[in-house]
Amino acid sequence: MGKREYGKIPRERIEWYPRIDPELCTGCGVCVDFCHQDVFSSDGEVRVVNPYSCVVGCTGCMEECPSGAIVFPTLVELREMLRKLREEFQQSD
Repeated sequence: MGKREYGKIPRERIEWYPRIDPELCTGCGVCVDFCHQDVFSSDGEVRVVNPYSCVVGCTGCMEECPSGAIVFPTLVELREMLRKLREEFQQSD
């Protein structure tokens, strides 16, 4: 998969990716099967292995997780993060 950028913001600067609560995760693998971006891997334990492959704004895996073990930043946090990054990258022109 090619390198993704969002405007002038490199994807690696946008901290939007799932986090797994190990106390809630049952290891069912629904997230692994659901995500077409290969963000997750499971070798008995589900892990986020490609966080920056996650599509910014997507929360589909969180909605599919039967145990509620997946969390993302809120959309308010995402908007604020992107606002600050846009300012930073506009200043670097």
